[in-house]
Amino acid sequence: MPEISLRRAAAVLLLVLALALASCGGGGGGGDSGFTKADYQFLYTYNAVHLSGHTIRWASVPIGVSAGAFADARTAFNRWTSASGGAVSFNFGGSNIPVSWSSSTSWCGLTTISWSSAGRIVSARISIARSQSGCSGGVADTLAHEAGHAIGFLGHDASGLMNPFGGEPISDQEAKFMKLLYSLAPGTDITGELGKSRSSSGTYDKSGSRIHTMTISRSK
Repeated sequence: MPEISLRRAAAVLLLVLALALASCGGGGGGGDSGFTKADYQFLYTYNAVHLSGHTIRWASVPIGVSAGAFADARTAFNRWTSASGGAVSFNFGGSNIPVSWSSSTSWCGLTTISWSSAGRIVSARISIARSQSGCSGGVADTLAHEAGHAIGFLGHDASGLMNPFGGEPISDQEAKFMKLLYSLAPGTDITGELGKSRSSSGTYDKSGSRIHTMTISRSK
């Protein structure tokens, strides 16, 4: 009897240890999903640099889009949904991002985006030039390019859809940018992933009391 009891106690102990190890390995959301230091550097360069190394994004998804005058809007915005694996998505009856026509002939598209010092995008407005002469890909590509800015790509890449002149597909690096950005909470400090602190043009403030604004255009 003592030997049987000892075996049972050992079996229970092994079961407890196995469950403990399983719970440690499972984890929840927000863990490492295979992103590299280079991915964090890219996110820093085209987003977090503008807020002392903290992420800038819409606080929740889906993000509302008001673009009833544009037949290509749903397809254009949803290119980012597909590229990000659903990390970012849109509601085409919402009003977070209004899209309108412009008579400007000096650019193809223009986005004005504002975010709080806590890292939350508070507004984004897109203007699309009626004349897309000289604009690669026409209205559809210009819409997709400006949508990228409106959801957090704050600058122009050397290649891919977010190059200054558009007309290219979303690159793998740009897709990983959106996946990573929308896997992190607004205002997440990513400087630790880069190995050292970085300076920036904006100051993070958890209260979100300050508003930063940027205007970016797609050139012809």
